Amino acid sequence: MLDVKTVFDELEIRCPRLGGTVPFDYCRKVANGLPCTKALLCWEMMFPVREYMAKVLTEEEWRTVFEQPPKPRLEVILEAAEKAAGRRE
Repeated sequence: MLDVKTVFDELEIRCPRLGGTVPFDYCRKVANGLPCTKALLCWEMMFPVREYMAKVLTEEEWRTVFEQPPKPRLEVILEAAEKAAGRRE
């Protein structure tokens, strides 16, 4: 039987964040089981990703992923630096 949640998982696309090819299943669950915030933009030309996400996500998950303002770039960079520094210690 076809699983609606995983039907597009093997499609691949170049990820602008990572700079390489990733399958949709990575984008679908990269953020602690939730989709990447860029998933709608990246996948819109491949399949009806907005409709797909509306079917598989709850309203709260949709708001959490797609309706939150993005963090400022500097904040993201500083968080990554702090995380990397913590690994060295």
